[in-house]
Amino acid sequence: MKRILTIVCLLLSATISFAQEPLVPRSTKSYLLADGNAKHEAYLREKARQAGLDLGITVLANRIPTSSKLVGPKPSKHLLKQGLLQLQLPIDDKQTEFAVHHSELFDIPATINVLQIDDELVTYRSVEKVGEIHLFYHCVRGAFGTRRVAHGKNAVVYKLWDTPERTLLPDLETQDQMAQSEAKKLAKTDYDILIFNDLKSYAYNKQGDMAIGHFLDTMHKYNPDKLLQADLVTPASWPYLSRVNESQFWNESMRTKMVETLSEKQEFYRKTQIPWMIGNFKIHLSDKNRKATTMEELEWFLSKAAAFDAGFGLDFSAETMHKHGLSHIMLNTIRTWESLRLSHAFSDKMKEALKDPYSDWHIKKTEDSTFLLYPQHNSRRYFCNLSDDHWEWNSPYASRFALCITVEGKGSINNPVIQTPSGTLYFPCSIRAGQYLIYDFEGSACITDFDYNKVANVAPQGDAVLSEGVSEVSFTCEVRMEDRKKPDVTLRYYTHGEAQKIGKR
Repeated sequence: MKRILTIVCLLLSATISFAQEPLVPRSTKSYLLADGNAKHEAYLREKARQAGLDLGITVLANRIPTSSKLVGPKPSKHLLKQGLLQLQLPIDDKQTEFAVHHSELFDIPATINVLQIDDELVTYRSVEKVGEIHLFYHCVRGAFGTRRVAHGKNAVVYKLWDTPERTLLPDLETQDQMAQSEAKKLAKTDYDILIFNDLKSYAYNKQGDMAIGHFLDTMHKYNPDKLLQADLVTPASWPYLSRVNESQFWNESMRTKMVETLSEKQEFYRKTQIPWMIGNFKIHLSDKNRKATTMEELEWFLSKAAAFDAGFGLDFSAETMHKHGLSHIMLNTIRTWESLRLSHAFSDKMKEALKDPYSDWHIKKTEDSTFLLYPQHNSRRYFCNLSDDHWEWNSPYASRFALCITVEGKGSINNPVIQTPSGTLYFPCSIRAGQYLIYDFEGSACITDFDYNKVANVAPQGDAVLSEGVSEVSFTCEVRMEDRKKPDVTLRYYTHGEAQKIGKR
C-alpha cells in the first residue's frame, strides 16, 4: 500500500496546479553538507564561503532509535505499524521460530525486521512463505529491552515500519510532536538549507501526502528564512520546497548513466516548475579500496552541473578537508565553476559539449580575470614493467602534457625519464611506494602522498610535448626492490585541446 502511495505522489507531482504561489524562495545554488557536529560547523561554514556554497544540514525528524524510551521496556502505542497479522499457533516465551497467516506486508523491504505482539518486540532474521503462512526463523524474543511472554493462537501481531538507518517510525501524532521539536532546535542554528532525504517516509501513515505538507509547514513556520530541500516533489510539498535534490551520489564510473538519467529528469522538473539539483559528489581520502578524489574527477562532476545548469550537494567532511592535500585548490575550483554557472557564462553550445559523458574539462583563470575552458584528455593508466617500457600514446590534442606516476606495493623508483618524439623529461628524485609524482601543465613537479599532501618539490629537466594522434613514448627508471619485490608503477598523462574564452555575463 505504501509503495502505491509513493507512486501516486510521483504521478500527481507531474500534474501539480501552479495557481498557488511558492511559499519559499527558489534557488539552484549548490551547498556543502554539514556533518551535524557543532565543533565543525564554524570551520565548514568558512570553507563553504570559500567555495561560494551554502551550508546545508540533513534533517530526519521522524526517526525513533531502538534505544528510545518509546521502544522499550514497554513499546509505545505510537510506533508506526505497517499492518496487522495473526499468530497461527500459540507460542511460549522461548520459541524463536513461529508462523503467522499469509500477508503481503512482507513484500515491503525492511531493515531490522521488527514485530510487536502485545508489549513484546520480536526481531527476525528471515521469513519464508509456505502455502498460506509465513514462517519466521532466528527470532530474538524480548528485543530492545521488552519482556518475553507467551502469546495465544490468533494473537495480534503488528509489523512495524523501520528505516535504512535502523530506526523505527512514529505515527502521525508523535511525528508532529517530533517535527515541532526538531524545527524549534533548527531555528536556533545558522544553516542555510534544511535537507529532507526521505520525504516519502513522512507519508507512511493514513494522512499520506497531507502529512508531508503538514511536516514541511511546521519546518517552514519555525525556519522561514531557511531554504527547504527534499528528494521528492509532491502536490503538498511543492509550495514549501526551494528545490529538489535526489539522494544520488555520482562518480566517474557512472558517466553514461549520469547523463542519461539527468537528461530525463531535467525535463520532468521543468514541467513541475521547481529548481532541481543533479545529485551529490563525495570527496574522499585514500584507503585500501580506493584512491583519494582527484581534481580530474571533481572537474568532471562540475562540468556536468554546468551542462545541466543545476546545483549539487558536496559531501566534503571536515576531516577530509584537513587531510586532503588539494582541499584549498578544490574549494577554489568549485567557486570558479559555480560562479560561472550562476552568472550564465556558459553558452548553449558549451553546455551541449559539456553534457558529453566521456568529456573532461578544465577551467583556468587568466590575468585579465576572464576564464579559459579547455577540453581535457585523460589517458588510461599505463602499467610499467620497469624494463624498457614503450607505448603508443594517442592524444586527440597537440599540447604540453601533465603526468601522474603512481608507485604502490613495496620499494621505490629513482630518476624516472619520459621520452617523446619531441624531447625528453628527466625527474631527479626518488618516489617511494605510497607516493605520486605529479607533473603539471606549467612544467612544475612534486612528490605527494596518496592524499596529495606534498612531500617534496622536484625540479624537472628537459621538455617534451605530444603531437595530435599517436606518439611513440618510452619510460625508464632505476628500481629499488624491498623484500625482493618490485614496486607496482602506473603512469597516466593528460593533454589539453584549444581553449574557449568565457566570461561572466
